[in-house]
Amino acid sequence: MELNLKIVAFRDAPGSLKDQVLRKLEDDFPGIVFRIAEKDPDVICFASGGSEKEALSSLKEGRFCLLLAGEQNNAYAAATEVKAWADNHKMCTRLVSMQRAKELYILEDLARVINVRRQLAGQKAALIGEVSHWLVASSFPFSLARNRLGIEIVHLSWEQLPDYFSCEPDAGFLETFKGYGHENLRNEARVHAFLKKIISDHQLSGITLECFNMVKGRNVTACLSLSLINSLGTVAACEGDLVSLVGMMLLKDITGNMPWMANLASVQNNGLLFAHCTAPLNQLTDISIPTHFETGKSAAVQGLLNMDEVTVFRLNASLDKVFISEGCIVAKPVHDFACRTQVEIELPESDHHLLRDHPLGNHHLIIPGKHKDSLSLQCQYLGFSCHRPT
Repeated sequence: MELNLKIVAFRDAPGSLKDQVLRKLEDDFPGIVFRIAEKDPDVICFASGGSEKEALSSLKEGRFCLLLAGEQNNAYAAATEVKAWADNHKMCTRLVSMQRAKELYILEDLARVINVRRQLAGQKAALIGEVSHWLVASSFPFSLARNRLGIEIVHLSWEQLPDYFSCEPDAGFLETFKGYGHENLRNEARVHAFLKKIISDHQLSGITLECFNMVKGRNVTACLSLSLINSLGTVAACEGDLVSLVGMMLLKDITGNMPWMANLASVQNNGLLFAHCTAPLNQLTDISIPTHFETGKSAAVQGLLNMDEVTVFRLNASLDKVFISEGCIVAKPVHDFACRTQVEIELPESDHHLLRDHPLGNHHLIIPGKHKDSLSLQCQYLGFSCHRPT
């Protein structure tokens, strides 16, 4: 892992002072290679007081920079002055002490997200069909994803694609779902073959699919295929949701976990109900294959989510704000008023109220484990601000 580093000190400081700081960084963070960079550093390390003006010259609007300082030579005092200036000028920075950075692996997290940004740059995704008309807060111009994260999104209209019913049923799909006691899925297997071919032909890292017109017009859903594609490691969102598509790609690359895209179905005093019909197969136990919830047609995935502690995540449609919260699954109900796979999650009270009163949208992404601290830092580096009440 690499980080671009600038070390700043007072104007007449001996050159040996910066050398001493570099050696300490290399000793304290042996897993990181520090590249000295006067321009666009990822980290500005303060070697002493009197270094504020030198630090300011390397801050840039729209680019995150970590301000790092120890306790010696008034270094931390100088860093606080620069942090205040950066906040006043709406520069994206974070101030941490050398000790805290070491204890919390903050530099390692920063190096990882820089690597994620490089991985995302050039990845290709597709919108198949259109964004569902009810997703009024979940679409954006494709150029936004390219400019903010380097993700190239292409539009594949139904008119330019072959009829999915013309595809041969995918044998692997049929074999997979035969194991769950459901054998009459030949049309659903055609949809899976169709989506596999699109992903392969266009070399896609992710797709989002306008799916409701399929079940309404042709009595077939893509729920099982999307669930299987996700469980095999390619991002697959439904309803043409662009915000969820990009969020899923980001979360997968940062954490290594494939997110479950779920409706925020209900907000109660004791928890939040999330539900959807496309949970990844490898995240479920007690799997069954009922019909699609909203239409009662074709097939969908129902099961018990195999996790206890979770992180809940959502971007906004401007790709500049993020909701991140950690919680616990407190129930795995089977209500008849929501999509097939369901969980009730308890979040901290402030986040619970935020989702109730100021949600960024409907679909939220759920991954196993607690990732808020590392995700917050990494999203900050990528230029996302934390969602707060308006």
